[in-house]
Amino acid sequence: MTTVQHGSKLTLAEYRALEPIDEGVWELSNGELFEMAPPTYDHQILIDYLVRMINNFLDTTNPLLGTIVSGIGVILSETRAPTPDAVYLRAERAHLIQGSFVEGAPDLVIEALSSDRARDLVLKRGWYDEAGIPEYWTVDPVNNSINVLERTQTGYVQRAALSRGDILTTPAIPGFELPLNMLFDNAARYLPGRQR
Repeated sequence: MTTVQHGSKLTLAEYRALEPIDEGVWELSNGELFEMAPPTYDHQILIDYLVRMINNFLDTTNPLLGTIVSGIGVILSETRAPTPDAVYLRAERAHLIQGSFVEGAPDLVIEALSSDRARDLVLKRGWYDEAGIPEYWTVDPVNNSINVLERTQTGYVQRAALSRGDILTTPAIPGFELPLNMLFDNAARYLPGRQR
Protein backbone atom coordinates (compact mmCIF):
# COMPACT_ATOMS: atom_id res chain seq x y z
CA MET A 1 0.00 0.00 0.00
CA THR A 2 1.26 3.48 -0.87
CA THR A 3 0.78 6.35 1.55
CA VAL A 4 0.69 9.95 0.42
CA GLN A 5 2.03 12.96 2.28
CA HIS A 6 0.23 16.24 1.70
CA GLY A 7 1.79 18.17 -1.18
CA SER A 8 3.90 15.27 -2.41
CA LYS A 9 4.03 14.34 -6.09
CA LEU A 10 2.88 10.91 -7.21
CA THR A 11 3.99 8.80 -10.10
CA LEU A 12 1.38 6.96 -12.11
CA ALA A 13 2.57 3.68 -10.55
CA GLU A 14 2.12 5.11 -7.03
CA TYR A 15 -1.34 6.40 -7.94
CA ARG A 16 -2.35 2.95 -9.21
CA ALA A 17 -1.03 1.34 -6.00
CA LEU A 18 -3.18 3.48 -3.71
CA GLU A 19 -5.82 1.64 -1.75
CA PRO A 20 -9.34 2.68 -2.74
CA ILE A 21 -10.22 5.83 -0.84
CA ASP A 22 -13.58 5.79 0.93
CA GLU A 23 -16.09 8.22 -0.51
CA GLY A 24 -15.36 10.79 -3.16
CA VAL A 25 -13.71 10.77 -6.55
CA TRP A 26 -9.96 11.22 -6.80
CA GLU A 27 -7.85 12.18 -9.81
CA LEU A 28 -4.16 12.40 -10.55
CA SER A 29 -3.74 16.06 -11.47
CA ASN A 30 -0.24 16.98 -12.67
CA GLY A 31 1.24 14.44 -10.28
CA GLU A 32 -0.88 15.44 -7.28
CA LEU A 33 -3.85 13.63 -5.77
CA PHE A 34 -6.92 15.82 -6.26
CA GLU A 35 -10.29 15.19 -4.60
CA MET A 36 -13.25 16.11 -6.77
CA ALA A 37 -16.29 17.74 -5.19
CA PRO A 38 -19.17 15.27 -4.94
CA PRO A 39 -21.57 15.63 -7.87
CA THR A 40 -24.81 17.48 -7.26
CA TYR A 41 -28.09 15.62 -7.60
CA ASP A 42 -28.87 17.51 -10.87
CA HIS A 43 -25.44 16.63 -12.21
CA GLN A 44 -25.79 12.93 -11.42
CA ILE A 45 -29.37 12.60 -12.72
CA LEU A 46 -28.42 14.18 -16.07
CA ILE A 47 -25.31 12.05 -16.54
CA ASP A 48 -27.13 8.86 -15.52
CA TYR A 49 -29.96 9.58 -17.95
CA LEU A 50 -27.60 10.51 -20.81
CA VAL A 51 -25.57 7.31 -20.29
CA ARG A 52 -28.81 5.29 -20.15
CA MET A 53 -30.02 6.82 -23.46
CA ILE A 54 -26.71 6.00 -25.18
CA ASN A 55 -26.79 2.45 -23.78
CA ASN A 56 -30.42 2.01 -24.90
CA PHE A 57 -29.44 3.12 -28.41
CA LEU A 58 -26.48 0.74 -28.50
CA ASP A 59 -28.53 -2.16 -27.11
CA THR A 60 -31.34 -1.75 -29.64
CA THR A 61 -29.34 -0.90 -32.76
CA ASN A 62 -25.85 -2.32 -32.57
CA PRO A 63 -24.45 -3.58 -29.24
CA LEU A 64 -21.09 -4.18 -30.92
CA LEU A 65 -20.69 -0.51 -31.90
CA GLY A 66 -19.04 0.54 -28.64
CA THR A 67 -19.39 1.00 -24.90
CA ILE A 68 -20.05 3.90 -22.54
CA VAL A 69 -18.78 3.81 -18.95
CA SER A 70 -19.32 6.15 -16.00
CA GLY A 71 -16.88 6.99 -13.23
CA ILE A 72 -13.78 5.27 -14.59
CA GLY A 73 -10.32 6.81 -14.49
CA VAL A 74 -8.60 7.71 -17.75
CA ILE A 75 -4.80 7.47 -17.95
CA LEU A 76 -3.74 10.40 -20.13
CA SER A 77 -0.07 10.57 -19.15
CA GLU A 78 2.36 9.71 -16.36
CA THR A 79 1.02 12.65 -14.31
CA ARG A 80 -2.64 12.90 -15.38
CA ALA A 81 -5.49 10.49 -14.67
CA PRO A 82 -8.84 12.30 -14.53
CA THR A 83 -12.15 10.61 -13.78
CA PRO A 84 -14.67 12.04 -16.25
CA ASP A 85 -18.40 11.63 -15.68
CA ALA A 86 -18.59 9.27 -18.67
CA VAL A 87 -16.42 8.01 -21.53
CA TYR A 88 -17.31 6.26 -24.77
CA LEU A 89 -15.04 3.90 -26.70
CA ARG A 90 -15.73 2.36 -30.09
CA ALA A 91 -15.74 -1.45 -29.98
CA GLU A 92 -12.34 -1.77 -31.65
CA ARG A 93 -10.85 0.36 -28.86
CA ALA A 94 -12.72 -1.17 -25.90
CA HIS A 95 -9.57 -3.16 -25.04
CA LEU A 96 -8.26 0.11 -23.54
CA ILE A 97 -10.55 -0.51 -20.55
CA GLN A 98 -8.32 -2.26 -18.03
CA GLY A 99 -9.77 -2.70 -14.54
CA SER A 100 -10.45 0.71 -13.00
CA PHE A 101 -8.94 2.70 -15.86
CA VAL A 102 -9.10 3.46 -19.55
CA GLU A 103 -5.48 3.15 -20.69
CA GLY A 104 -5.36 5.98 -23.23
CA ALA A 105 -7.67 8.37 -25.02
CA PRO A 106 -11.34 7.38 -25.33
CA ASP A 107 -13.34 8.46 -28.39
CA LEU A 108 -15.63 10.74 -26.36
CA VAL A 109 -15.43 12.29 -22.90
CA ILE A 110 -18.48 13.72 -21.12
CA GLU A 111 -18.26 16.08 -18.14
CA ALA A 112 -21.17 17.71 -16.32
CA LEU A 113 -20.11 21.16 -15.24
CA SER A 114 -19.61 21.43 -11.50
CA SER A 115 -19.07 24.36 -9.17
CA ASP A 116 -15.42 24.34 -10.34
CA ARG A 117 -16.33 25.21 -13.94
CA ALA A 118 -12.80 26.35 -14.80
CA ARG A 119 -11.48 22.85 -14.08
CA ASP A 120 -13.83 21.36 -16.72
CA LEU A 121 -13.80 24.24 -19.23
CA VAL A 122 -10.10 25.11 -19.16
CA LEU A 123 -7.86 22.60 -17.36
CA LYS A 124 -9.51 19.35 -18.44
CA ARG A 125 -10.27 20.70 -21.90
CA GLY A 126 -6.53 21.27 -22.32
CA TRP A 127 -5.72 17.78 -21.03
CA TYR A 128 -8.24 16.10 -23.32
CA ASP A 129 -7.08 18.12 -26.31
CA GLU A 130 -3.42 17.31 -25.62
CA ALA A 131 -4.29 13.60 -25.25
CA GLY A 132 -5.99 13.62 -28.66
CA ILE A 133 -9.53 12.81 -27.51
CA PRO A 134 -11.66 13.41 -30.63
CA GLU A 135 -14.78 14.72 -28.91
CA TYR A 136 -15.57 16.43 -25.58
CA TRP A 137 -19.05 17.28 -24.30
CA THR A 138 -19.73 19.59 -21.37
CA VAL A 139 -23.22 19.21 -19.93
CA ASP A 140 -24.56 22.25 -18.08
CA PRO A 141 -27.29 21.13 -15.65
CA VAL A 142 -28.09 24.72 -14.63
CA ASN A 143 -28.67 26.09 -18.14
CA ASN A 144 -29.96 22.83 -19.69
CA SER A 145 -27.34 22.89 -22.42
CA ILE A 146 -24.56 20.78 -23.92
CA ASN A 147 -21.46 22.16 -25.58
CA VAL A 148 -19.93 19.79 -28.15
CA LEU A 149 -16.23 20.20 -28.92
CA GLU A 150 -14.52 18.40 -31.76
CA ARG A 151 -10.75 18.04 -32.03
CA THR A 152 -9.06 19.34 -35.17
CA GLN A 153 -5.38 19.65 -36.09
CA THR A 154 -5.28 22.99 -34.26
CA GLY A 155 -7.17 21.84 -31.16
CA TYR A 156 -10.78 21.79 -30.05
CA VAL A 157 -13.40 23.77 -31.94
CA GLN A 158 -17.03 24.11 -30.98
CA ARG A 159 -19.12 21.88 -33.22
CA ALA A 160 -22.39 22.73 -31.51
CA ALA A 161 -23.85 24.69 -28.60
CA LEU A 162 -27.07 22.81 -27.91
CA SER A 163 -30.06 23.55 -25.71
CA ARG A 164 -33.73 22.60 -25.46
CA GLY A 165 -35.19 22.01 -28.89
CA ASP A 166 -31.88 20.81 -30.35
CA ILE A 167 -30.85 17.24 -31.16
CA LEU A 168 -27.58 15.79 -29.86
CA THR A 169 -25.63 13.66 -32.36
CA THR A 170 -22.06 12.43 -32.57
CA PRO A 171 -19.89 10.92 -35.29
CA ALA A 172 -18.51 8.58 -32.60
CA ILE A 173 -21.91 6.81 -32.39
CA PRO A 174 -23.38 6.76 -35.91
CA GLY A 175 -27.17 7.07 -35.91
CA PHE A 176 -27.46 8.24 -32.30
CA GLU A 177 -29.87 11.17 -31.93
CA LEU A 178 -31.16 12.52 -28.63
CA PRO A 179 -33.63 15.41 -28.50
CA LEU A 180 -32.43 17.56 -25.60
CA ASN A 181 -36.04 18.24 -24.58
CA MET A 182 -36.25 14.50 -23.85
CA LEU A 183 -33.01 14.53 -21.87
CA PHE A 184 -33.81 17.57 -19.74
CA ASP A 185 -37.55 16.81 -19.31
CA ASN A 186 -36.96 13.23 -18.22
CA ALA A 187 -34.13 14.22 -15.90
CA ALA A 188 -36.38 16.96 -14.45
CA ARG A 189 -38.90 14.33 -13.33
CA TYR A 190 -36.39 13.38 -10.63
CA LEU A 191 -35.49 16.93 -9.63
CA PRO A 192 -37.67 18.40 -6.89
CA GLY A 193 -39.22 21.74 -7.86
CA ARG A 194 -37.71 21.78 -11.36
CA GLN A 195 -40.06 22.97 -14.10
CA ARG A 196 -40.05 21.27 -17.49
